[in-house]
Amino acid sequence: MFEFLNQPEVIKNIVIIGSMLLFFIGLFGLLTRKHIIKIFISIAIMETAIFLLFIGLTVKLDFIAPILDTAHTNVSNMNDPIPHAMVLTAIVIAMSVLALGVSFAIEYFKLTGKTNIDEMNEMRH
Repeated sequence: MFEFLNQPEVIKNIVIIGSMLLFFIGLFGLLTRKHIIKIFISIAIMETAIFLLFIGLTVKLDFIAPILDTAHTNVSNMNDPIPHAMVLTAIVIAMSVLALGVSFAIEYFKLTGKTNIDEMNEMRH
């Protein structure tokens, strides 16, 4: 019934549309929410959409995982491991930045009792 979904072109389009939808959900949260933690979560959702898009567009469906062992020694039919390594590094950096931002937001709340970005005016003249 759903055999057409197993075509590479359809899968790529699903990845693109799904990633764009996830990105715009994060963008909507970023633009409409005033709570600082919700803003950080929206940014994390947008980052996840970019990671999914990048991996989804670089994976070749007929190829195997880039793992060399005794059964798989031919590298001509393996996916390229470089995009996966780049995304893995980006995920680590993004989660570190998210943790740092949330910890700053928590400390700011402890000092001022404010979480609404419109009320954060300590630096204004």
